[in-house]
Amino acid sequence: MMPRKTLPLVLVIVLCTFATGLHASRGVRIVVVAEAILAGTPAAAALASFDARDACTDPAYALAPWHLTGPYQWYYNPAGAPPEVADTALPTIQTATQTVLAGHNRCGLPAALGTSQRYLGTTTRTAGISPSGACTGDDGYSVTSWGRLPPSYLAYTCVYYNASTGAVLSSDLMIDNSVHHWFTTPPAACLGAYDLQSVATHERGHTAGLAHVDQSQHGTETMSPATRPCDTTERLLALGDLTGLKKLYATSG
Repeated sequence: MMPRKTLPLVLVIVLCTFATGLHASRGVRIVVVAEAILAGTPAAAALASFDARDACTDPAYALAPWHLTGPYQWYYNPAGAPPEVADTALPTIQTATQTVLAGHNRCGLPAALGTSQRYLGTTTRTAGISPSGACTGDDGYSVTSWGRLPPSYLAYTCVYYNASTGAVLSSDLMIDNSVHHWFTTPPAACLGAYDLQSVATHERGHTAGLAHVDQSQHGTETMSPATRPCDTTERLLALGDLTGLKKLYATSG
């Protein structure tokens, strides 16, 4: 197999309005925002200047204009999962989802967020995301699936929300299966593969209402927009990530 390329960073955030899918008939104005987590050698350079301790001292966060109003209910389509993670991808994504919604973090801090997930099973539906990195419309189902994305994108989330209330209506996640290599258990010799759990935690942060923080200033946070190959430190939330979720969901403390 020819090695897959690691390309420079490209950041694209898409904001547009949709009036399609199941919610359109209810007269709801739907807004969709797309967020990507990126791969590339500039990410390693940006992160190199940060000490791991910064993750538990940096309180910075950024919020998106949406939030969950109930359990995040989602489906998984295993078609196209790379062989190296095909058997472990689903439990890994479930763990990542729970990390965000329960506030599991690297700092040992308590979190009472009042959010939860409900995994609804496998599906033949796919995430409504095109190979060019465009959200293709809300069908009322939140699906995580595998597919082709722009070469610098590890994964891509589209969040559909009610423009009036900010309530999330659905949120799709597409994970690249055409350029990048993945692992769920760190290999003894890691050469350019990416940690699925870290990437899924980042993407579920978008679903929950977290936006990107600045890579150059807050590179140890899970919600920084790029990640390094072979790195597993962002499987759990940093202080800033947790602080943002508490701003949205904290039920006590």
